[in-house]
Amino acid sequence: MLVREILAIILLFGGLFFLIVGVVGLIRLPDIYNRLHALGKCDTMGSGMIILGMVLIVPGTTNVVKLLLMIIFTLAINPVMTHLITKTAYVRGTPLSEDSFVINAYYEEEDDEGDLGEGGS
Repeated sequence: MLVREILAIILLFGGLFFLIVGVVGLIRLPDIYNRLHALGKCDTMGSGMIILGMVLIVPGTTNVVKLLLMIIFTLAINPVMTHLITKTAYVRGTPLSEDSFVINAYYEEEDDEGDLGEGGS
């Protein structure tokens, strides 16, 4: 029993760490694309670890099943929503920070003859 509680505490504090790192990324990073990159990773990992820690603590089979469903939905929905928000920001023309290194896979530059530029195939 003691091992379960220690493992649960480790998972809870690990999840808290990832959520704090995500908040720091939200505050410190320069534009929406970098912020969402940090938040998408840290939010999914932090939430997953906290819910796993709760699975070890909470009694009852129905509660454990509900928590496991929460993990499945979190792992499925968070990355999709992060991608959707980022794609929407791109389509609306939200500018990047001037310090961002850009490789733009969505935009292919055309030269004067109508051929694709250096980035095209």
